[in-house]
Amino acid sequence: MQNLRNNNRGSDPKKPLIFHTILLLALLLPLTLAQPTVAASGTAQRATYQATGPPVQMYYQIINNTSFETDTQPWRLIAYNNYTLGTPVVNITSPGYNDNSAVQLNLNSGNLTIDSHLTLVQDLSQRTVAFDNGLRLRAASEVKVLTGNSITDRVEVSLTLASSNGNLAKIHYVLASSTALPANSTSDAYFAIRWLGSSPWITLDRDVTRDSASAFPAIFGSLSTVKDIQFSVFSTSQGAPTIDPRIRYYETGVDSYWNTTETVVFDPDADGLFNPSTDWILYDRGAPPPGQPLGIDLRIKYVDTNLNGRWDSGEPIVYDLKNEGIYDLAANDPVINGTAVAGSLLQYPIRRQTTALFDQVELYSPVGNLNWAHNGGFETGDLTSWGNTAGFRLAPNPTHSGSYSANGTAVGTTAALAQSIDGRPSIDSSTSLAVSTYIGKMTGTSSSDKADLWLGVVDSSPQANPLSIYYYFGTGTGTIPSNTTDTINHHAAKYGTLGQWLNLTRNLQAETPYFDATGHTGPYRVEALVLEVSAHTGSTTTAYFDDISIPAAAHPTYYATDSLNSTYLYNANKPPEGSFYFSVPEQQSILNVTTPNGTPLQTSDYTTQLIQSSLQITVPTTTGMKYSSPGNWRIYTTSKNALADLFATLSGSTSSSSSFDAGSAVNIASESKDPSGNPLTGANVTIFFPASTQAFIGKTNSLGWYNATNVVLPSTPGPTTLEAITVSSSYIGLRTSQLTINNPTPWAIIIYASIAAAALAIFNLLLLRSRRRKRTGPNPERTPSLGKNPPGRKGPTKP
Repeated sequence: MQNLRNNNRGSDPKKPLIFHTILLLALLLPLTLAQPTVAASGTAQRATYQATGPPVQMYYQIINNTSFETDTQPWRLIAYNNYTLGTPVVNITSPGYNDNSAVQLNLNSGNLTIDSHLTLVQDLSQRTVAFDNGLRLRAASEVKVLTGNSITDRVEVSLTLASSNGNLAKIHYVLASSTALPANSTSDAYFAIRWLGSSPWITLDRDVTRDSASAFPAIFGSLSTVKDIQFSVFSTSQGAPTIDPRIRYYETGVDSYWNTTETVVFDPDADGLFNPSTDWILYDRGAPPPGQPLGIDLRIKYVDTNLNGRWDSGEPIVYDLKNEGIYDLAANDPVINGTAVAGSLLQYPIRRQTTALFDQVELYSPVGNLNWAHNGGFETGDLTSWGNTAGFRLAPNPTHSGSYSANGTAVGTTAALAQSIDGRPSIDSSTSLAVSTYIGKMTGTSSSDKADLWLGVVDSSPQANPLSIYYYFGTGTGTIPSNTTDTINHHAAKYGTLGQWLNLTRNLQAETPYFDATGHTGPYRVEALVLEVSAHTGSTTTAYFDDISIPAAAHPTYYATDSLNSTYLYNANKPPEGSFYFSVPEQQSILNVTTPNGTPLQTSDYTTQLIQSSLQITVPTTTGMKYSSPGNWRIYTTSKNALADLFATLSGSTSSSSSFDAGSAVNIASESKDPSGNPLTGANVTIFFPASTQAFIGKTNSLGWYNATNVVLPSTPGPTTLEAITVSSSYIGLRTSQLTINNPTPWAIIIYASIAAAALAIFNLLLLRSRRRKRTGPNPERTPSLGKNPPGRKGPTKP
């Protein structure tokens, strides 16, 4: 022990200082490493968002050559019983209605029939002309001449409508008539257009859908397509009996009319007395005595074969028993002279004339946001819109959705439920088919046992080749037929499974390459939809069908940028003559309208009009005619950012903040408003941190708020971005908020610091004692005697 002390006392005095310094650094090092590194900040790029908007209903003017500026093509003339007097029946005249030209129809009534008419018709059966809400007909007409006074003397514009189960209906807009209109029927409806304007031009602007609903309530739900448009002039000749006062009879009885036993005489001078030298007998039952008076019977008539208004030798003379104006063989009308043909007229026409001009005949048909399959969910409570219903009935159970499905049962036969799609929509990237099928029973095992849906398709060749696409849900053999050059066969998902709903969704454009490869010509068009169940003799197949749709939708593209105004892009795809209109929310404003060749329109080339709560944008025919190049028109609109506010509060607090501890729980609030500041109710909101996968999705309440509560913040310290997107049916918005995530409370570092501080205090105390020793030296009283002289003393030590 003593030696150890001596050794220590003799060691390097700097060693204790170095030891304590190392100890202090060891304690302080974790504190140094725990400090965050802050990078230099720059200008962050704005967040952006692009989305597909809800379907928009756009209306295309689908008639070609609406204003007849040069000719009448592709309009086709139908002339019936027109009596030509040298005037052309159709001619282009000037001026038109607010343009250079119009077409004029000139009709002179012909022989005595029901009526005479001239009609210009444009066949729309080969085009996609949907009958849906908002179908709109516009036209202008000037009536020049209308001399007739019968129920068939009129000027009209009409549409022929087709239904999905084969029925046809015609709606007539009568612009001018001489008397009452014909009575409405289940296939024809007449609307009188009462013109109160001062201009000679009568203008027509009708909601055809609304008019059809009132005119054809029984078939309205099945109406699907416009087949043609016509404008017509009608006129009817009035009949004057073919009575010649020179044809007389000799009365031998006591009555006042001719009998078959009495002689008929031609009296050239019509003096009413028989003169044997000048008069001759036409029907001989004994010559009258000279000078005898001759009578007139107004039912003795002749067939005016040369239409000169008098009897000529050789023309048949008939007694018109019923006074009906024709030779009625069935009524045994007596032939007095000559040979008459049954049905020959016993009257001659008093001709009438109708002349009218037509211009700017336009039909706006909806495209997008419609369903070509009518009553595909059977929620009408019947099989309305479907034809050939034998073997099918409405079923309340099972259903895929709603209250009803359609049950098809086949016992040793085939049952099919069909509807035609006369609009023939073209198959493109937006054309799809959806159906749900439930096979309840299939007892047969042959290829005749099956449940399927098939589409009838045509190609675009001149022959319009028919093609078929089959989707099988089950077959008795467990296999489906092989494809042929004109037929594609597919398994549906879960093919052959009984007792559950099998859902099919198919984009029809995927089918077109097969038909291309087999020599057919696109584009392809859908024209029929058929549900089918089949069973061979002695077997039964039962299946249920529901939610059948062939939707067509036009979706705008929405663009949002952080805190800035939002932009909306609407596309009009190849409208005929470039004419169309559609509506956007009234608080969107137009940025520009761009033509297919990329040229922005002048504001004078289109119109806008506030209608209720919508802004209607119309590109008229006059503008479309300037840009005949087919292609897409693009309409850009803008509105105020719909995401009005975004902030976070610490859970339990109502004060917003941008600084939070890492991992703390916060509430995030977003507010959605329309451009006028009104709350957007039911808008879809997504709140998320772009740096992570954490997202919160919901809908705004009646005040426009959507809140995400108890959101745990990221645990990594530093700045972070909070982002929210709102999408409503009308508006879109995006907003970000910058949050700072602070360091958590550093308890470990505090402990290290405390230990370091204590060590530093000990170190300083030791250092102080060391310095004091150096100043005072060792204590003599405590120095042990080792037999040596003490320092400073000379000579020997006494004992």
